[in-house]
This record gives sequence, C-alpha cells and structure tokens, in this order.
Amino acid sequence: MTPSTWDRGTYSLWHGTVPTSTILDRSGPADMWVRGEGSWLIDAAGNRALDARAGVGNMMLGYGRTDVVEAMTRQAQELPYVCMVRWELPAPVVVELAGALTEIAPSGLDRVRFCHTGGAAVESAVLMARSYHRNKGRRDKRLVVGLRDSYHGSPMAAMAASGQRIMHWLFGPMPDGFAHLPEPTGDSGTELAAQLDALGPERVAALILEPVKGRNGQPLRDAYLRAARDYCTKNDIVLIFDEAFTGFGRMGEMFAAGISGVSPDIMCLAKGITAGYAALGAVLATDEIYQAFDTGSTVFAHASTTDGHPVACAAALAAIRAYVKEDLVAHGRALGRLLRDRLNDLLEGAPTFGGVRAVGAYVAVDLVDRDGSPLSMQDRRDLESACRRQGVLVHYTPDTVVLMPPLTMTTQEAEFAAERFAGVVSGLRPTVV
Repeated sequence: MTPSTWDRGTYSLWHGTVPTSTILDRSGPADMWVRGEGSWLIDAAGNRALDARAGVGNMMLGYGRTDVVEAMTRQAQELPYVCMVRWELPAPVVVELAGALTEIAPSGLDRVRFCHTGGAAVESAVLMARSYHRNKGRRDKRLVVGLRDSYHGSPMAAMAASGQRIMHWLFGPMPDGFAHLPEPTGDSGTELAAQLDALGPERVAALILEPVKGRNGQPLRDAYLRAARDYCTKNDIVLIFDEAFTGFGRMGEMFAAGISGVSPDIMCLAKGITAGYAALGAVLATDEIYQAFDTGSTVFAHASTTDGHPVACAAALAAIRAYVKEDLVAHGRALGRLLRDRLNDLLEGAPTFGGVRAVGAYVAVDLVDRDGSPLSMQDRRDLESACRRQGVLVHYTPDTVVLMPPLTMTTQEAEFAAERFAGVVSGLRPTVV
C-alpha cells in the first residue's frame, strides 16, 4: 500500500474498530475503494482486487447491479420516505417486501417487522420475546439464553445476548437477564435439556442460536437444533435464530434453518437482505407471537422512525427476486465446493495449512502456527494485507480465515481467488512469539 499522505489536521472521520491513526499510518487516499464492478473492487490508483469476502458477507450480488440500483432510484424518485411508526401507514413497497419474505422464510414465520441492522434485529427479538411472555401473563419469564462465544451484534441487549466475554468486559456492566451455555459437544440434546433445566425453564423467555456459527462456519448439529425446538415448545420458550449473517444463501440454503429443517419462533435478518445495497434488518415472527401484540391494549413499542425505509425495501425486493430467479443459492453451493476442492489441492503439504471446509458459499481455511496452534491475529492481519497486494480480498475471524464470495462470482473468478490465496498461504512464515 502507498505511504500515508493524509492531512492529519483536517481528517475528521473516526474509523470503526481499528485506531484511526493505525489506518492512516498504513494507507493513503490512493488505497480507497472508489468503484465496484461485478465481483471486483477498484481503488483510487486503479488497482483491481477480487472481493472474495463480499464486503463482510453482505455483497451477495456483487457490485454494479443495475436491477437493484434502478429499483432504489425509482423508489427514491416516487416516494423516498414514509414514517410507518408514527403515522402507521407504510409505503406499498414495504408491504410487498414483507410478503416476499414470508414466502421464502421457514415454515410458520408469517409476520415481519423492519429495522436497520442485524444487531437491531436481535435487540428487537429479545424485547419481543420478553414482552410476548408478559402479554401472555408469564411475567417471570425474562431470562434470555445464548451460547458462549456467540456474536449477535453491538446494541446493548444484543451484546449481552452474545457470549463474547471481551465485549462484556469492554462495555459492561451488561444488563441483567442473560445467561450463556457451553458450546454443544455432541449430537444429543440431552445436555441442552439438562442445562436449561438447571437455569429453570419457568424463568427462560428465549433461547437464541446461530444455526451456523459465523466465526468459523460450523453448523449446529441437526439433533441439537431439533432438541432445542422440542424443549422450547414444551416449556413455552421462544426459539430465536440469528440469521443476520447466515441468511440469503450464504450457507447453502436460502436460510441456514433449512439445513436442519428446524423452524424458529423468531428469525433475525440483515446483510444479504439488500445484498449490501442499503441498510436494512428484519425480524420475522410466528402469528402466535404477533397476536399477543394485536389486542388493542398491548403493542410492541420498540421502533425507529426510519424502520421500513422505502428505498432500502426496494433494494431488498430486487435482491430477493434475483436470488430466486437466478438460482443463486445453488450457484453459491457450487462456488463453495470449487473453492474447497481447489484449496485442498493447492495447499496440500503447506506447513500452515490445517484444513478447509465449506458450508454453502462460506469456505473456512484453518491455518496453524509452527507448533500447531491457531495462527495469531497479527499473522491473520498480515495475511489479509498480503492477499490484497495479490489482488484478492479475504476475511478473517479469531477462529479461521474465510473466503465468502458474492453468489454471482464466476467459476473463473473463484479459480483466481483460490490460486492467489493459496500462493500467499504457501509462502507464509508465521511470526515466532
């Protein structure tokens, strides 16, 4: 990357989760992405890179989709805004999108509320579950249970539902009313039942799960999810699936719930809902939950004045039509298999290669240090930078390194991504601590 040429005295932006000074030290204005074409990004210096991380998993249709852009433009010209949480009536596109979502959603999810992000969707789902029980006269059911090391977003309730202790330490104290179970160790749901029994099912409002863990692409086993569904049904517990990351074809089904065939009571969506073209989240719920808030005296008073923004909803409707019409979920599965098989071949014998697995269009590559331990975060950051220099963008988490291409990526582009990524990994020399 180019040396920094930023004017520190006038640079006003405070960057996301990395110190801004670090960003400015390592890059310059020429490194900024200024254009996207299909699966490619182009920086201000004219350099091209294949986006094998799809933004952060959200650019499911790639860049420059005229169908999505034209839908957004038409909506912005016709009616850019209606407040549906103060003056109640939505724009027609919002109603149409809700119907389209229920058509493709897991069985029983017949009602839709809109928000802005995955974290906001989880926040809404947590409050919805607690309020649902209160409305049904079960006032003691307040506890929300998740899994350790899970991630559900950055709003406070979503953060508390997440099982990442570092977040609780950094931003705590967390609100009361949350508990976290160990990661499941086997197929049987016996351990889950025992853990929930110990918490007291009469206290538990909701169990929130990612059907596939976003950090490493590991699906929860079918038997575990079926056991969760059975236990929640028998004990009046709301089962929430957080599919903000896993939805819309990323994991090889339209929604990751389709892997096991287990339907939740509430499902949280974001990212792929608009294919990254606008900020939008959604909470889908069963009619039973909806009816508990539609009595005239009980309402769900949790909303923002820009929920169901018409322009974002137009983007989502166009994206859903593309997923279905172009059979992109199946194409994503094929891309995942291709990347997995090519990386297995190309990285055989590489000293840092610990294995590769694919769940749909999520390809996780486990890399190890000289002593067999997981590659350090610094080495992962260095790997990501080296890949960019070789013209391919990859993602990394505390658990693994990930290729998660747009579902529209071509097989030739996937071959390019595998070859460039494997070349970088083969030359990797981990730091010695």
